[in-house]
Amino acid sequence: MCQSPLRYIQPPLLRWFHKSRKSKRKRCITLSKRLTAAVFTLLLLSVSGVHAGQKQTDGAEAQKSKSATAKTTKRSKHSTPVAPSAKQGKLLYKAYQCFDCHSIEGKGCKNGYSLDKIASKRSKDFIRDHIKDPDKHFDKQQGSFDVDLNLMPPQNLEKWEIESLVEYLQTLK
Repeated sequence: MCQSPLRYIQPPLLRWFHKSRKSKRKRCITLSKRLTAAVFTLLLLSVSGVHAGQKQTDGAEAQKSKSATAKTTKRSKHSTPVAPSAKQGKLLYKAYQCFDCHSIEGKGCKNGYSLDKIASKRSKDFIRDHIKDPDKHFDKQQGSFDVDLNLMPPQNLEKWEIESLVEYLQTLK
């Protein structure tokens, strides 16, 4: 049987949709290749997941050490003890990104706790205790807060950093 020379001139897309038995077979082969590749990929991913699960304890330990290293690195930028000052406290407020959860003069988180006039509302001891251990302090003095739930995480700051932040917050009257 002689094939038409026009068949070879057709663009590849039209040849792919050609209704002949040969093109249907090609489509089936292509589909089976795709399915085989998909099954193989899923199998490979599941095997790698099992392998990763065996190393889970090592990964958890590595994550803890990486987290501790990151905290140490973050803290080490400011770990040189200096005399507590409001200026140093303002720098620490920015460096530790306290503005992600707090606002001062409308700058920072709009939904977080506003620190405007905090010095006229809270004593130095109150602020210091709350920065040191927010949960413990919140539980002891729940009536002193406008909210029912404390969202502030423990900060793990050096003593001079806490004092500097307290000095800075005392300037906000």
